[in-house]
Amino acid sequence: MIAKKLALAFGATLVLSGIARADVLTTPPLIAEGDNVLECYLANVGQVARKVKIEAVTKEGKTVQTGTPTLQPGQEEVVRTPANLLARYCRFTVPSAGKEYRGSVLVHDPGVGSISALAAF
Repeated sequence: MIAKKLALAFGATLVLSGIARADVLTTPPLIAEGDNVLECYLANVGQVARKVKIEAVTKEGKTVQTGTPTLQPGQEEVVRTPANLLARYCRFTVPSAGKEYRGSVLVHDPGVGSISALAAF
């Protein structure tokens, strides 16, 4: 009887921990200068709509721009940060396994388009 209760409690713990799992993805640093903009893109490649957090972060670790969209399956969202805010990388906090998302950091030149991009991991 005690073994059965312990097994049930352990099983419930595993199920609940799976539901509450969150991951954080980060990008390597890129530097936007002048009129350029640092862009943090996140796409939901999973099967469920989820609320996420997208942050543009300075080299000191200070968040200077944040977005908290709910992404539908297949949807992407971006946080754009002007170069003068000195963001260097992107941090994506997601409420499920990181493999259900694709994130990237881009430097966008208004007259040219994206001039560099790196993937989050």
